[in-house]
Amino acid sequence: MPDFTFPKNKTLVGNSIRTFEFVKYKFRHDPIDPLNPKDNQINIDGTDYYFTYLDASGRNKGGNSIILKLYASQGIKLSNLQYDEPDRILKILKYKKAKKTFLRKKTEKRFAKEIAALIKCKKKKFQNVISIFESGTCKIYNSKDRIYDEHLYYTMEYANSDLKDYVEDNIDLSFKKKINLCLSLSQGIDQLKSLGYYHRDIKPDNIFIVGETWKIGDLGLLAERDEEEGIDQENDFIGPRGWISPEAMNKFLCEGNDFKYKHDCKIDHQSDIYQLGKVFWYILQNNAPVGVFKQQDCNIKNNNLYTIVRTMLNYSKKRRYNDIAEVISLLKPIENKLQLVS
Repeated sequence: MPDFTFPKNKTLVGNSIRTFEFVKYKFRHDPIDPLNPKDNQINIDGTDYYFTYLDASGRNKGGNSIILKLYASQGIKLSNLQYDEPDRILKILKYKKAKKTFLRKKTEKRFAKEIAALIKCKKKKFQNVISIFESGTCKIYNSKDRIYDEHLYYTMEYANSDLKDYVEDNIDLSFKKKINLCLSLSQGIDQLKSLGYYHRDIKPDNIFIVGETWKIGDLGLLAERDEEEGIDQENDFIGPRGWISPEAMNKFLCEGNDFKYKHDCKIDHQSDIYQLGKVFWYILQNNAPVGVFKQQDCNIKNNNLYTIVRTMLNYSKKRRYNDIAEVISLLKPIENKLQLVS
């Protein structure tokens, strides 16, 4: 595992890397300066990279993580500085690494599990799961305590866009492309399932397009089918607000309570199918299904497709598909028919 160290004038403020200096008896923290790349240089596994923020504002999309763009230094001309497509995306857990394994908190355990899962997916050469490159420990200077803190990190491939931005930028997306997109995402969930994983955090922000390929990313809430000791605790809220499955909400509200009525609190593969059904609806008509809905609420008039999405979104698992492979087998004839017509 290749480890690296940030420059000593870089520190962590909230979930952002900042440049600091001692001015008038106190530290001043400023945003990193992309116009001075040599001041923002790290070396990972023998390659020098310049790092910049994910966007020009310095805002960070990762709740528990720091996200940076990495540019191989040999690809940057300092005399004519231009940042185009980055070579890597760097994701760092913003909480410092525990000194002993048994002291690890939930966020660190989840981040380590995410790395392990991405490595397994990479070995399987899965096409619809985001690809990881390096992973390990990085050191960031703690300007308050004047020591280096260790943080878990990994690098991954750069995505052109996430699904939310893509849909907003392509309001006239053809029905054929929408079906191809739904099929690609189903294959990604199927690939995770083949390794015994449940994603549990499926939402447009965690779906990415890399080149022309749609990929599932952000496996931070991942769970395993046969794990003996999970990370979840009783009544944890697991999943994205607005895209959560019924059983995830049941877990939050009902788990461990001695209620008269018993509810399904197990978040599993069928929960992924439910969340993916919500994402399908978003792809097809750019909103999210909330409350009771009927076929006339769906703008795309395709009976077969509506039946697929409606079945995915059943409240009871007994009325949902058991396996995402069923969804794939039903989407493929629709895709094939569209290819014959075009």
